[in-house]
Amino acid sequence: MKLKFVLPAAFALLSSLHSFAQVAPVAPPCVKDSLESYIELGATGCTFNGSLYRSFTYTFSESGGVATTAGILPSDITVTPLLLPTTDPVLFAGLNFSAPWSVAASQSEQSVIGYNVAPFPPNASAVPPFSGLLTLDLGTSQISGIIGSVIVQESTSDSVSTSSPLTTLEVYDICEDACRLQQTEETTISPLQALQTSVVVSLSGGSGGVSLESFATDYAFGPQPQ
Repeated sequence: MKLKFVLPAAFALLSSLHSFAQVAPVAPPCVKDSLESYIELGATGCTFNGSLYRSFTYTFSESGGVATTAGILPSDITVTPLLLPTTDPVLFAGLNFSAPWSVAASQSEQSVIGYNVAPFPPNASAVPPFSGLLTLDLGTSQISGIIGSVIVQESTSDSVSTSSPLTTLEVYDICEDACRLQQTEETTISPLQALQTSVVVSLSGGSGGVSLESFATDYAFGPQPQ
């Protein structure tokens, strides 16, 4: 009698596990695609360099008339995961975001990209390493006049409590009385944790127009490729 009871129970358990495996979402590797496609991944997201990237969002705004690009759409932005730096000056290690960002003189525009990034697997924070390195890189930018600015700012907060930012990184190409360029900024995230991220791309055309080809952000932990 016990055997007759155990076998059906085991069969039912295996069936339920099989059903769960069929419905449970499995995050695919992140690949080169449009931001629109990344948004469509939703909460399932994708994995890259030991992290799970998910829940992408995007907003766009402009002022001062019709911008040169008449608005950057999610389909206009290409996301390229890259572990090793290349000879291409536009690309860096991390998630590269490329688009024809451009405004004319006296015009401005702003793109805001949001997403959640978490160490993967979920228990990665329970074992060494206990911290991660967050890096923001500015790609090729151009300021055509004597005044103008291209600024990329990345703000992160705890994905559980988003009331105050954990850290803010900023890279820029700014011309005012003089020109200033900061192409890379990085910070240590300790303890290692999931981050709610907002990246703001701001262009101000100034006196002659400005443009930006790309930027990259990377959340790295553990041994990295050299």
